Amino acid sequence: MAKRDYYEVLGLQKGASIDEIKKAYRKLAMKWHPDKWQQASEAEQKNAEKNFKEVGEAYAVLSDDQKRARYDQFGHAGMNGGFGGGGSTGGFDFSGMDFDPFDIFNAFFGDANSRGRTRGGSTYSYTTSGNPFSGFEGFGFGNGAEGFNPFQQAVKGQDINITLRVSLDDVMNGVDKKIKIKHSVADASGTVRQVEDIIPIHLPKGVMEGQKFRSKGKGNAAPGGKGIPGDLIVNIEEIPHPELLRDHEDLVYNCLISFPTAALGGSVEIPALNGRLRINVPAGTQPGKILRLKGKGLPSKDSGNLGDLIVNILVFVPERLSADEKKAVEKLANGTNCIPTEENRKSMFSRIKYFFTKHE
Repeated sequence: MAKRDYYEVLGLQKGASIDEIKKAYRKLAMKWHPDKWQQASEAEQKNAEKNFKEVGEAYAVLSDDQKRARYDQFGHAGMNGGFGGGGSTGGFDFSGMDFDPFDIFNAFFGDANSRGRTRGGSTYSYTTSGNPFSGFEGFGFGNGAEGFNPFQQAVKGQDINITLRVSLDDVMNGVDKKIKIKHSVADASGTVRQVEDIIPIHLPKGVMEGQKFRSKGKGNAAPGGKGIPGDLIVNIEEIPHPELLRDHEDLVYNCLISFPTAALGGSVEIPALNGRLRINVPAGTQPGKILRLKGKGLPSKDSGNLGDLIVNILVFVPERLSADEKKAVEKLANGTNCIPTEENRKSMFSRIKYFFTKHE
């Protein structure tokens, strides 16, 4: 049976925002969580199991920018054959999957801790930092409702969010940082105190602005010292380079040259991350011409392959001329080679159009 479209699974239109995706997943994951169907018929349990898995799979793809881009372009074929492999989950069969829908659920609603469900001979269990089934009293899972509640309230300490600024050199080479934080910790007796710690964090090559790195248990202690410590969440912010612009793995440099260099050709020096480079500008170079230096960009955070350094040629036109300069330009103006043709206009327009559509 063919897989349903992921947007259809979540009841969304293509192009939905990440907030819309999260809202749809929250609603449907709570609706179809198998523990809410323990007392239902076997057929209803099977249906809940199938829908819970389907909703988790759709969210796993659409909430990830790169997976979503592949899916939008290639559909299910772009997911490398979909999700395959895996084991079983107690009385619920989630075989044929290389992800655990409960892991996705717990990552969305809170931290995995402990609640009796057997997976592959070991106990798989969970709690959340809040009861996601609150408000569903009709199913016996709401606050104050009678019956089994699979979500024991787990008290979790407050997460600590910090912003870490990185340079393009850090992005190029990867970097190990040490972050000084003040946070609360609890001893064995539950006494909470404030301490100052140095937390190491490794940033891989190709890290991008907006990425988050989580250091589990390095946040604040739970209230009263009884519960799960929060996490340290490091938010990456990129320091703008004074000369280079970033376009994913490519770097862009706007190179301003003189009219004589554009007309006659010449050598110019440009910045790069591993030192400055000297490149040749061909004679007759037009404004908007793109020179691409292969492998002089940034590493991809997924493949590690290097992007390119794209040199966008701009030609400087002086605002003031001396009398001799003016005479020289006037003499050039009478030359047939200095008068642009319709073919020249179309050629330049196509180059400018390429640049803005490729790197906007």
